[in-house]
Amino acid sequence: MRKKILWVLGAVGFLTLIALLASTVGLAWANLPGLMLVVGGTWLASVIGHSPKPVMDLLKRLPELFRQPPVVHLPTQDHKRLLKVADLCRRGHVRIAEDTAKTIGDPFLMAGARLALDRHSGDELVRMLQWRIRRQKESDHRDIRILRTMATFAPAFGMLGTLVGLVALLGNLGSSGLEYVGLAMGFALMSTLYGLLAANLIFKPLALKLEDRSRHQLLHMNFLLDAVLMLHERQHPVMINEFLESVPRDRDEPAEWASAPVRALPQERLRA
Repeated sequence: MRKKILWVLGAVGFLTLIALLASTVGLAWANLPGLMLVVGGTWLASVIGHSPKPVMDLLKRLPELFRQPPVVHLPTQDHKRLLKVADLCRRGHVRIAEDTAKTIGDPFLMAGARLALDRHSGDELVRMLQWRIRRQKESDHRDIRILRTMATFAPAFGMLGTLVGLVALLGNLGSSGLEYVGLAMGFALMSTLYGLLAANLIFKPLALKLEDRSRHQLLHMNFLLDAVLMLHERQHPVMINEFLESVPRDRDEPAEWASAPVRALPQERLRA
């Protein structure tokens, strides 16, 4: 609730600032060609640097990514289903346990539980799940690089719009008065303002937000990896439940090891 109030206050304050700016300088702040140059140039440069598909995929997923809260703990239903799978497996009902594992909502946990029930070796199980974690980490880093690229190009294209406006101004300087010069200068400099606002108010904050989400997602996947290994070792459901209950539920919980390279597991545990 407090977070929503802060969002509302921030939005109201920003809109108030825009209204004051518009009432102070009139329509001089509205530079549609400059805005189109900043947006279109930033998008085009990002597409050239990263290829069209990842850029378009990121833009399509941004509303969904930042509308949903980061995953910080296992949902209750998946928690119960994993414990049921472990209990059925201990009792020898492997077929029923496999059917129950298919109902787990988390894709990573479902795949890990099914692999653990198939009695793969510990090395193979860890290798396959670590590959999924690395793939998720690389996907997140690619999205973050795209946003940081946009944050770099937006001010540059804003400056380009300003230079184009100044060139046009100097070309008409001899046939225009001082009033035209003032309006044209303000019109040209707004392109730089658009670029700075896009970089520091949109792209950089989105990159930081995505970094935070990626950190929590990797932490969550590493916890699930340990839970799957406990299932593979046929440990008691009570032990698995105690482990799952230890997952930090605070989104601000430090998780430095989640952003580190995927750790290798002890060989003693793999032989268990």
